[in-house]
Amino acid sequence: MTAHLSRLALGGYALGGGYGAVSEADARATVDAALDAGWTTIDTAETYLDSEERLGRILRGRRDRVFLAAKAFPCEAYTRRNLTAALDATLRRLRTDRVDLYQLHGDEDWVRPFGPTPIDELAETLTALRASGKALRIGVSNLTVDRLDALARRTRVFSTQNLYSLIDRGHDTDRLHLAVEDEILPYALEHGIAVLAYSPLSRGLLADGLQADRVFAPDDERHFLPRYQHGVYEHYVRLSEELSAWARGHGRTLAQLAVAWTLRHPAVSSTIVGAKRPGHVAAVAGADDWELTDGELAEVEAIVAGLPDVARAARMTVWDHFDTAVLDRLVERRHGAASTS
Repeated sequence: MTAHLSRLALGGYALGGGYGAVSEADARATVDAALDAGWTTIDTAETYLDSEERLGRILRGRRDRVFLAAKAFPCEAYTRRNLTAALDATLRRLRTDRVDLYQLHGDEDWVRPFGPTPIDELAETLTALRASGKALRIGVSNLTVDRLDALARRTRVFSTQNLYSLIDRGHDTDRLHLAVEDEILPYALEHGIAVLAYSPLSRGLLADGLQADRVFAPDDERHFLPRYQHGVYEHYVRLSEELSAWARGHGRTLAQLAVAWTLRHPAVSSTIVGAKRPGHVAAVAGADDWELTDGELAEVEAIVAGLPDVARAARMTVWDHFDTAVLDRLVERRHGAASTS
């Protein structure tokens, strides 16, 4: 039996250590909790540190229970040779013969000016990967609506994965923060393309129990990001406290509110939650059953509107800490000897 795309999905970045070290025992327990809760979808990527290798071990013997999604990062041009190598390396690390969904993690020049690979050539490559049976579906992530449309006119695109949350809607756009709510969601809805919303908790900013004096260690990506710096983070902590109080008043957790808010949009097929321990799964479970009323949505919007301008101006994603050596390691890992440790 083939697993289906579930409304709630488990993100693999946290499991790989992207937000600080996670033991393999905790990673396994988190996957177990997600599967037990009916989250059949797990999303990972070749850039998610040890995520693919760990999932390969954790899912051994139960691969068919999972709708497994992976991504190819633009660490080099999107040629057929490079994307084929990327997919093959991912399959080796995941210890499987296919992924249910294979996605371009970003446009070819998302991080560095690679390419440009002609759009017809890229579409032909994606079609060939699907025809090979190694990628049952093809999707994209972090592509503008124009780029998405250009590909969708040339090959069958199953989904688009985008940053989308209460505080990340794409109203103030740049190359890393796209017009998701105003452009991508309407396009996907009109053309029957599934939307996978990622970072619904905005990398933990929309979670209960935040502490204003927390300092993020260098092994946690948030250490480098603008929203987690002194003078800005405190505003997000205050917002989380206000939203958490509102959610408790409705018998829910803030995590459930954040996820339910993304799922309220008819274009969103699945929301990816980056849990790294079973308790994170429990805090979100049931969010897909919460249908927020217009009145509730208005109350939540009023709270979010109180976020100061200095906090709104702080971007969620930056590449300042992502140097050339990281890309070189990705390329070497992709084209180098197979590793199944």
